[in-house]
Amino acid sequence: MKRVLLIAALVAPMAFSSCNNAELQRLQAQNDSLRSAVTTGGIKLDDYFAAFNSIQENLNMIKEKEQIITLKSSNGEVDKASADQINEDITSIYELMLKNKQTIKELNSKLQQNGLKNKEMAKTIQLLTDQITAKDKEVGDLKTKLERLHIDLANAEKKAAELDSTLQEAQFVNEEQTEVINAQDAALNTVYYVVGTKKELMNRGVIAKDGAFKPIKIGDSFDKNYFTQADLRNVNSVNINAKNPKILSNHPTNAYKLVERGKVVEKLEITDPVAFWERSKFLVIVAD
Repeated sequence: MKRVLLIAALVAPMAFSSCNNAELQRLQAQNDSLRSAVTTGGIKLDDYFAAFNSIQENLNMIKEKEQIITLKSSNGEVDKASADQINEDITSIYELMLKNKQTIKELNSKLQQNGLKNKEMAKTIQLLTDQITAKDKEVGDLKTKLERLHIDLANAEKKAAELDSTLQEAQFVNEEQTEVINAQDAALNTVYYVVGTKKELMNRGVIAKDGAFKPIKIGDSFDKNYFTQADLRNVNSVNINAKNPKILSNHPTNAYKLVERGKVVEKLEITDPVAFWERSKFLVIVAD
């Protein structure tokens, strides 16, 4: 129940004064869908909540600074002290906008990496993106107005460019690290399995001529293309369809069971994936 209330608290404030009734109704519909996703699908949304909060707070701060700048420049004359303060406020606005864009980018990346298919979540992220784009235009219009008052914003723009470069560099490093982690994760969880006749397995170099299974390690010079490669977290069973199959590779008997259909062993069902693949990443089954 607390999670549902948290969703309502986070999604509802996204409607700024610029949103019309249709947008408010749209947000309410998304809120309802998100409630359903959490209560029925168990999706963990903590990262998204934090990001939504951050973007909302940043946009509110930008709005406040815009109002201050507008007030300082409303009489058409700006003294040096006010101009310096405006530069600082514009710099802060640029920084907040860049951080929002970075947060949106990270949100989209997490949505894809986690494989979340929730359409309403994607719509909510798109709504945030649209609001940031609209705010970009507002800031651009404000900048044009200040330039007409001969307020030099070069310093603010320089600082914003430096921050943008720093954020992009940090993102590049983070993406590289993520790729390395994903590659390591894939390697640790990659397994291979094959079901074939004794003759087929001998011809492929998987078993010796006497029918014994040769211990296999990743990197051995056998035809890996003959094996089916998979992620151990996604392999629940392996089809056999043979009367008297023999499992030649080393796997604990309490980590799997053979499912029979009549006189035929239909499949091998893995009941404990971690234990099953702990001794060998290769599953070899003779099915004559």
